[in-house]
Amino acid sequence: MAKVFISIGSNINKRENIAGSVRALRKHFGKLRLSPVYQSDAVGFEGDTFYNMVVALETTLSPQEVAGIL
Repeated sequence: MAKVFISIGSNINKRENIAGSVRALRKHFGKLRLSPVYQSDAVGFEGDTFYNMVVALETTLSPQEVAGIL
């Protein structure tokens, strides 16, 4: 089994997009480990702050198959 780490971030509809991403990942991969959500400023452009987090999962899928799901 391979361990996969996925970074999730959004500055548009932050709560909804982060929660929706986690739901979609659970649907495809099952059990997830979630980091806390943290807030960061936009870098390189003027924009709203971001919510960010990291999701860890284990899978038997190939990197290409995981990328296809993402």
